[in-house]
Amino acid sequence: MLTEQTNSELGRHLLTIRGVQFIFGAQGDPFARILRAGDDDPLSHGERAREQGLHESASGAWVTASHTLGARILDDPRFSARHPEEGPQHHPGVDVWENPLLCHVVPVDDARLNLEPAAYERLARIAAPLLGAGALADRAADVERVYREAVAAADARFDLYRDVAVPAALTVVAELLGLPPGGRERIAELHVGLATAFDAGHCPQQLPVARAFLEAETALSDELASLVASDRASGLVGLAGADPQDAVTIGVLAVVVGVEATATAVCNAVETLLAHPAQWERLTRDPSFAAAAVREALRLAPPLRFESRIARESVEFDGQTVEEGRRIVVLVDAANRDPEVFPEPDAFDPERPEGRSLTRTGGPADAVTANLVRMQTEAAVRVLAERRPALQIGAEVLRRARSAVLRGVLRFPAA
Repeated sequence: MLTEQTNSELGRHLLTIRGVQFIFGAQGDPFARILRAGDDDPLSHGERAREQGLHESASGAWVTASHTLGARILDDPRFSARHPEEGPQHHPGVDVWENPLLCHVVPVDDARLNLEPAAYERLARIAAPLLGAGALADRAADVERVYREAVAAADARFDLYRDVAVPAALTVVAELLGLPPGGRERIAELHVGLATAFDAGHCPQQLPVARAFLEAETALSDELASLVASDRASGLVGLAGADPQDAVTIGVLAVVVGVEATATAVCNAVETLLAHPAQWERLTRDPSFAAAAVREALRLAPPLRFESRIARESVEFDGQTVEEGRRIVVLVDAANRDPEVFPEPDAFDPERPEGRSLTRTGGPADAVTANLVRMQTEAAVRVLAERRPALQIGAEVLRRARSAVLRGVLRFPAA
């Protein structure tokens, strides 16, 4: 297992995959260029991928930027986030030149990001009294209070990501899970390592970052297991029908997705809205506009830029066969701008019909966490528009290196 490898062994594994991605990207492969997560705009690579239709990337994945086909794949239970075999989902030691298995760079098992589709649906039913739409609607005032307090505590010049989005999301999740003070402090400490959870499985991180993630995901699982076993996580312990392992899994997903995916969604939504001043001004006048504004902003800038699945059986699409065990990738940001589905696809139009965006804020775990991310993002932009109506981006928004999926935020200077 990678968690038991020396730094030299883990580093060699990461560098080999990184090298393969760079070489294939240099040869012009669009998905490989996305995986390289360089400074260039990934949307241009998505446009090139759309021109190629469903195609095999040199990186070993089938790739599509079609909205219609992407929707079919993401809703098809024959595609899973994991291979069928049991055990850790990663491929150390594989000769990636002969068999480029780049779908699971490091294991994200402890982060619970690669369960079967049916498992997420079952967990969503169990978690409904805590994370369902109705349950969160009952907590709407509490969630908005947290974001109001975070915005009020921020200086005139502040960092949206570090000063508002992350601390507020950490507080919301901790309150929902009913964590004691010590548990809240612990998940805040672990967040730095967990921030790369969505990227680590696809884009090799630098060795210290990869090691920090592997340690943080295991530590979070252990921390929540201890709190559940000792009845010190009241929100999780109170879930009817949840055995301890289910409770821990729901808690892990709430932390991993409900914090970093939310913080990214908040930053993406605010950045997009500020780039369309008329829409931001409308939001400052009409708080009820938040839901439509966020929905359209996250169509244009989804927090998860692509979705990766494994075919559990051979599936044919338009005369092409995706073989059992093969990876297939939906470029969500490109599919959300597919001109065959969206008139004027690059325009901000909050009046577009609902339900067409392929944005899934929780990836494969969306059934469990979608309401949590959406509600927080709407609360954040609503509060910011009310309390900071003259909000501006103070300097360039900086994104994390090697963040092919999230394009995670490092700095978001605001004034």
